[in-house]
Amino acid sequence: MKIGINVSDLEYDLMRDYAMRAEDQNLDSVWVGETWGWEAFTLLGELSQLTEKITLGTGIVPVYTRSPALLGQAAATVAESTEGRFAMGLGTSGPAVIENWHGEDFERPIGYTAETIDVIRQVLSGDTVSHDGKSFELDGFRFRAQRQTRDVPIYVGALGKSNVRMSGAVADGWMPIFVPQTRIEELYDEFVDSAEQRERNPDALSVAPNTVAAISEDGEKARQAVRHHIAFYIGAMGEFYHRTLSDAGFGENANAIRDAWHEEGPEAAADTISDEVLEQTTVAGTPQQAHEQLEAFENTPADEIHLFFPRSAEAELMESTIDHLGTY
Repeated sequence: MKIGINVSDLEYDLMRDYAMRAEDQNLDSVWVGETWGWEAFTLLGELSQLTEKITLGTGIVPVYTRSPALLGQAAATVAESTEGRFAMGLGTSGPAVIENWHGEDFERPIGYTAETIDVIRQVLSGDTVSHDGKSFELDGFRFRAQRQTRDVPIYVGALGKSNVRMSGAVADGWMPIFVPQTRIEELYDEFVDSAEQRERNPDALSVAPNTVAAISEDGEKARQAVRHHIAFYIGAMGEFYHRTLSDAGFGENANAIRDAWHEEGPEAAADTISDEVLEQTTVAGTPQQAHEQLEAFENTPADEIHLFFPRSAEAELMESTIDHLGTY
């Protein structure tokens, strides 16, 4: 199983340093997403000059924040600057970010994503883009620069059944985000079925869970940092992550986390998170515990795993996590 880290929205110098550290530790990839912090493609261009072999990816950029053609241009540009070491991770984000930060309508998320991927692929092909869809009608232009790189794998960050099926139909990879291992296995059946219905080979597609990781000789400190991270996502980030945990059979714990967050605060919410949720959804604890959890992910359909740091993590914990991932 390939292992990557996600350095989104860290201090700027730390993102640079940790990308190089991940390469030194022979990790497979570094991913940069966009929330309401740093812009991803500019940063990836810089990281492409600081690294030599590690794959660099967007994990994730929202489909609503750039036109599909511009996303295709950005993909072509970073692929060229990395000499083919680029993978594109796309997603919808959520209504709060898209409407209240970007001022765009959060419309037809699944269809909008599928249409966006079609346009990106046409841009990357070098042929004239022609797309007549519900969200976009495009014709008459093609990417005009001469390129050496062509193929760019496109991943989709998807949680729900319909979105997972869309990923199997049109994407090169599926990124379940904070999805418990048992639920990954259930949703993978939908991913495979959708791919096969379109005569695509599921074995040629990637499954890359995205989750939070903290590894330290002080295992309880690492696990507590992860608990706080989960509490924030369940308690403060809307319905998506609460529903994902509930669909995996942890509805009672998800409700307790959310209730505690709103009634008693983040510390109480973190304390309600069960050990089983940690084991099923994260990579957290001592190096031995973390290696066992990575092995458990390997027993799912995952062939990659992309790991975030907890929101509260200090530099020492993040560096320890990278170094211990390199020993797996």
